[in-house]
Amino acid sequence: MKIKLLPIKDLTFKILNKNNLNTKIFKQLDEKKDRQPLQLSKRIRGTIALFLATTIILSVIYASDYLKTHENNVYATDSFTIISGENELCRVRDPELLDTVLKKLDKDLENRLHHEIKIENKFDLAASKAKDREIITENELYELIKSNIIYSIMAYEINVNGEKIGIVNSEYEANSVIEEVKYHFSKDYDKESLLEVTTVEDIEIKQVKATNAEIQEKEKLTDYIIKGTDEEKTYIVEKGDNYWNIAEYFNMGIDDLLLANAAAEDDIIQIGDEINLIVPKPFINVQVKRKVVQEEKMPYETEYAKVSYMYNDEEIVTRAGKYGISEIEAILTEQNGIQIAKEVLSEKVITEPVTKLVTTGTQDPPPKQGTGFFINPLPGSMITSRYGTRSGGFHRGQDMAKAAGSSIKAADGGTVLYAGWSGSYGFMIDIDHGGGFTTRYAHCSDLYVSAGEKVYQGKIIAAVGSTGVSSGPHLHFEVRKYGSLVNPASYIGVQYR
Repeated sequence: MKIKLLPIKDLTFKILNKNNLNTKIFKQLDEKKDRQPLQLSKRIRGTIALFLATTIILSVIYASDYLKTHENNVYATDSFTIISGENELCRVRDPELLDTVLKKLDKDLENRLHHEIKIENKFDLAASKAKDREIITENELYELIKSNIIYSIMAYEINVNGEKIGIVNSEYEANSVIEEVKYHFSKDYDKESLLEVTTVEDIEIKQVKATNAEIQEKEKLTDYIIKGTDEEKTYIVEKGDNYWNIAEYFNMGIDDLLLANAAAEDDIIQIGDEINLIVPKPFINVQVKRKVVQEEKMPYETEYAKVSYMYNDEEIVTRAGKYGISEIEAILTEQNGIQIAKEVLSEKVITEPVTKLVTTGTQDPPPKQGTGFFINPLPGSMITSRYGTRSGGFHRGQDMAKAAGSSIKAADGGTVLYAGWSGSYGFMIDIDHGGGFTTRYAHCSDLYVSAGEKVYQGKIIAAVGSTGVSSGPHLHFEVRKYGSLVNPASYIGVQYR
């Protein structure tokens, strides 16, 4: 085999050409590699552009279809405004809808009231423009007109002594009102005892033409007739309240307050109870006649024995009187629960009454003015607490203990400044004796004098008790000089001026 050797120059050329070829190949590969991301990016952008174009086209198509089917929600179109008086009520598309609703409402009202009615409202239609959302439905129109409707009807008026009191839908309701009023004033009686339940006033029920605005609910009219007013005024009971202080606070008489609540003076009220403050003055007064058999008290007589050692305005009960008891059969006539007449049919004495014996004097009393000398206001008493410091505090007077009910006398003559309840003092009396001196008598059980009354020295003004803040029956006695407290022990039995 023969090997042909090339010259070095030719060999070098061939190697270089081979390298150039490799370089060109790699360059072409690199250029192809660089073009791939560029081509991918162009494809993505094309896809996005195609998607957006499709979305826009679909949106335009959808909007076009929506406008075709929902044109009235976008643009205001022909409608009709329903007007009542000067008020625009609503808007409808179909003008005949108003007539349809009015006929339906007329029929429904007549079926409910069992009367022919006449709608008094005037409804007008005016051409207008409105979007669908501004248009009212048939049911909504029915309810709207029903709430604004004014209609007239042949109703029934209740007259009391010729004066109109109220109007109701039917004659049956009018008679029911009267019966409810009668029942209110007779419901607490034994039905078997009732002979007659009538009204004092002349009641007339007559048919009249009235609007629904004039017609009243049966229950409200009944309550109005019983109270004589539609005014409401109440008070919620708080701790410490009773009928007396509630009446005083609201400047009412206790009898009026009890009447307003159909209550008795000794009835117990609880915290949270609602008290009526309106005194009823019924338009219709109900008279009840009933036959009863009941026990009654028989009054006792009083006999007087006169003695020379007592004043003629003094009295000592030597024997208490006692009521007798009798059983009676009678016809009672009561008006609104208050007895106005009694016819006794028969009477049987069960217990005879006991006569009251009273001792009184023949002497004229001394002058009703201060003498300048204080006597002991509670003779025979025991001093249980003196004037001055006591248990870390200060005792303002002198406590004089004696049996409950013992007579308390005026230490001197003068004018009663106060007689009544005074907080921790309980029932209390203040007397002005002149010369700047006053006396106080506290914790009494009974008071026999009143403010403004003039008394003489030694007059019995009260009875020993334990009212207010007290630990037992005693008299708390105070003396004041020109308004300042002084020790009572220093003035009893001495000339003070």
